[in-house]
Amino acid sequence: MELEWVGGSVDLRCPVCAHTEDQDLLARVDVPWRDEPVDIARCSECGAVVLGAMLPPSMYTDADWDWYVEQIAGIEAIADTLGQTGMRRGVRMLDVGCGYGFALDLGRFLFEWEGVGLDPSIAAARGRRDLDLDIRPGTLDDAFEPDERFDVIFSSEVIEHIADPRDFLAAVRRRLAPNGILVLTTPDATAVTPETPWTTLYPVLSVGLHEFLVDAPGLERMLRDAGFHARVWHVGFSLRAVASIASKELAAVRQETRVALGDLASYCEMRCAAAEPGSALALGMATRQLKWMVSAHDFERASAHLPELRRALFDRYAIDLDDPKVLVGRAALPAVLTVIFYNLGLIQLWHEHSPRRAADSFEAAAWAGRAQWDLYGQYQDPETPAFEALARGHFALALARIAPEHVAAVLEDLDEGVTRGAGDVEMAATARARAEAELTSRRSPTRRAYRRLRSAAGRVRRRLRRRV
Repeated sequence: MELEWVGGSVDLRCPVCAHTEDQDLLARVDVPWRDEPVDIARCSECGAVVLGAMLPPSMYTDADWDWYVEQIAGIEAIADTLGQTGMRRGVRMLDVGCGYGFALDLGRFLFEWEGVGLDPSIAAARGRRDLDLDIRPGTLDDAFEPDERFDVIFSSEVIEHIADPRDFLAAVRRRLAPNGILVLTTPDATAVTPETPWTTLYPVLSVGLHEFLVDAPGLERMLRDAGFHARVWHVGFSLRAVASIASKELAAVRQETRVALGDLASYCEMRCAAAEPGSALALGMATRQLKWMVSAHDFERASAHLPELRRALFDRYAIDLDDPKVLVGRAALPAVLTVIFYNLGLIQLWHEHSPRRAADSFEAAAWAGRAQWDLYGQYQDPETPAFEALARGHFALALARIAPEHVAAVLEDLDEGVTRGAGDVEMAATARARAEAELTSRRSPTRRAYRRLRSAAGRVRRRLRRRV
């Protein structure tokens, strides 16, 4: 998929305001499923970004949803968004366009909410089965009793797919309790510029899937026109909005609320234990549990979790967690391996103090990330290139301790990765500075003496254990 930034004008219907003529043409994208390029324009009336062609929903496959469950689903962001509503425990929640149903499941686990989902997709059928959720097909008008209302209505990354968002918001308002909260997330239209890295712009545009994009003022205006009071803010290249029929209900909203990583790890532990062996759910939950425990610097708990991760990885891909070197040189590796082996390397480097094992894990993580680029000619998600860059930086750091003569080559690979979108110049500069500082430290007489003492102490401990 290639994007060309162009100028001029084009006639395209804007889903937000229905204006059609002389829209400001921004770019054209060549896509494999259409003979003509897809036009991307900015509405000259309301400022929304309008995309000119849509794929049929049947283009989503089971493999796509496996990838979502295994790696892509933003569970931490979903949990934070639910927590920011300030809603009490035990309320009723509706998730419109719930997909697999993680928001419903998290609402139940974290806040004891009673949840109902609305989605006709194959992902919803899987979530209904795998997570034991009440997910219904149909529409907001026909799936419920006429007077049925909900305290929380959640709709994440949905509105940008809808050809008539005004009708959608009107239907949502009819289902919201008078003191309820509506939560929306959607990509931020301000990301649509030539300066935005393609790894970020690609999922924001999602050409063929998104009808339109709005910026924060545009989303707030849409909600206000639909009869809501609203607050909208940025989270990276996404917009997060909370809205209510009565303005006083927004007083409980807390934008700074974050769900504790330990609670998310507990959720993943529960879901991993209940998941079918070899499933995307089992490996996805085990991977996220590792990632969040490492992020919380809870290395003891992360280490104790490794047997479950080892089993989930082998059951799904027949890959041995303890033999990362066999991955180097292989093609078409699952992208989730970048996340797994990077976080495993952090445990080995900082908790086990084993730079040699850590180096093997970081190298495997970097290779798995590069394998995605080699397979598709671009990165398919924003997480993989970020972890690839982090893995290369830590690979250099580990090698500075065991094989300093190879550090320069790894840093060159990191710089080359930046040109592909794996990290950025600042990240590469930070990694280089850390590796060079480690090399300088290793050359100091004091540090060499310290290493000799540690080595001698290790030999004494091993002798004592043999005698016992």
